[in-house]
Amino acid sequence: MRVSKKIFRPSLLASTLASIWIRLGWVNDQKYKDNGWDSYAEKVQFKFLKLQFRLFSRKHMDQLERMVNDVRSSRIFSRHCNKLESDQHRPRTCEMTFKHSGNAGDIIYALPAIRALSNGHPSKLFLKLDVPINSWSEKEHPLGKSGLTAEMAKFLQPLLEHQTWLSSIQLYNDETVDYDLDIFRNVPNINNVRGGNIAHWYFWLFAVSADLSQPWLEIHPLPVARKKIVLARSSRYRNPSINYAFLHAMGEVDFVGTRSEFIEMQQTLPQLRHVECLDSLHLARVIKSARFFIGNQSFPYAIAEAVKVPRILEVCPQCPNVIPTGGNAGEAFFQPNFEKLVRHFWELTCPDAPVERPNCD
Repeated sequence: MRVSKKIFRPSLLASTLASIWIRLGWVNDQKYKDNGWDSYAEKVQFKFLKLQFRLFSRKHMDQLERMVNDVRSSRIFSRHCNKLESDQHRPRTCEMTFKHSGNAGDIIYALPAIRALSNGHPSKLFLKLDVPINSWSEKEHPLGKSGLTAEMAKFLQPLLEHQTWLSSIQLYNDETVDYDLDIFRNVPNINNVRGGNIAHWYFWLFAVSADLSQPWLEIHPLPVARKKIVLARSSRYRNPSINYAFLHAMGEVDFVGTRSEFIEMQQTLPQLRHVECLDSLHLARVIKSARFFIGNQSFPYAIAEAVKVPRILEVCPQCPNVIPTGGNAGEAFFQPNFEKLVRHFWELTCPDAPVERPNCD
């Protein structure tokens, strides 16, 4: 059985069933259009095709999946993202508007694309609350299923408002925006789990780029008497090969994260000190002031990457979608390499060390 785009045309049966389910209110046709389908009937036809292929032509299943993903991805891009040419002719005083529903780390990684898309225009960012996006992991997210709660948006706002090129941060209330930064979640060909660097997802969609080796958050460090290692480890994105117990020899370590995350890590490192940050700007200043930072693929690491403090990333094998870029960065996948990196950064950041050192192998 050959796979042809013509087979996605809804049959009479698929169209009838789809029409009945829509009339009964069981499905929303617009939801499927937003995800790259021409209609819900086309989605029903695809389900019929998958059943047919499983029964009679299983070897062509991958081809079928790739074709439908290509078609849907192309449609989504055409409908939502191909605005660059018209925006280039807008007056400099005209404000550019953006919308994002989180998670907080995704918003940090979106900032280089927002700045590139703004291209000197004033930029307003809307934060959309209570969108369920945290369902991929068996580990519970601190915000539950929601990408952004009102409390988290309030925590995040000071850091975003501190960026001089962002003119305004507001909660989203169904305003029309120039760029919907959540579109990457609907594009089948962007693999949110194994899709490379999160910041690049926005580059792919909106045809812009930025130098991610340079800091993209404007932060001044805290005045500190003695710089310490700063550590963050969320319950998600953990590498089972990594153990932090050897850090006991490094003396006092500052932990940034939730209270429950701190209590869990304190069982491994009794000398941990919990730094309770008032807001995201305070958190960013603590991280910027670190001797060096260690963290897994969570919000604090996104900040460390954005300010380019010396940093070590605990890579999650199931979801390696964060890639350190620029100098003084290391990636820990196995325990021996992790310990080697920590020793290297300990020497690198000692008071008598030169300012710049090459990356660790």
